[in-house]
Amino acid sequence: MRFHGKGWRSRTALLLIAGCVALNGCREEEQGRILSFEKGTYLGKEDEKLPAEQRDALKQRAKTGQRF
Repeated sequence: MRFHGKGWRSRTALLLIAGCVALNGCREEEQGRILSFEKGTYLGKEDEKLPAEQRDALKQRAKTGQRF
């Protein structure tokens, strides 16, 4: 089999590298994520609730204007 032109090995290597990079984009943490969306509706995981004492501390800090 004869390949046309110079540099066919480098083009083949670039194609293989591009293929590997494309397959690497399928990371495990990206599997199962939401791909269809409903306008105005959050479909993600529910946020964790803050402990009562942390909520109270945040409320108090907001009232006094205290910064970090």
